[in-house]
Amino acid sequence: MANLLKISIWAALALFLWSETAEAIALNRCVRVVRDQVGRETLVNTCTKCVLVKIERRRPGNPNLTPTMRDFTVPRGAKQPLSFRGPGKTRIMSEMDCHALPPQSVNPPGQSSRSPFAR
Repeated sequence: MANLLKISIWAALALFLWSETAEAIALNRCVRVVRDQVGRETLVNTCTKCVLVKIERRRPGNPNLTPTMRDFTVPRGAKQPLSFRGPGKTRIMSEMDCHALPPQSVNPPGQSSRSPFAR
């Protein structure tokens, strides 16, 4: 019984010493969602570059409903108020540098972003 206890203690100690410290991956590096006292949410860009942000908004109630997804372009050091009202949870899904977008993803002036197949 004493040997089993010693082996367990040594194994736990070895696992503790050889394991690396866990670090969170910084997914949202530049933009934060800030909520004021009234409940309004605002995107705040703390970086010195323009950021394209993809936002997901989930409403309480039916969990089977698909969330609302929106894209926002937030200039450097700017604040962008969100238009969501009422209860719900907003989270940042992705961030991308505005200047990293490929040229074909931007619509030329005068063309809509609507698919030619949509009715």
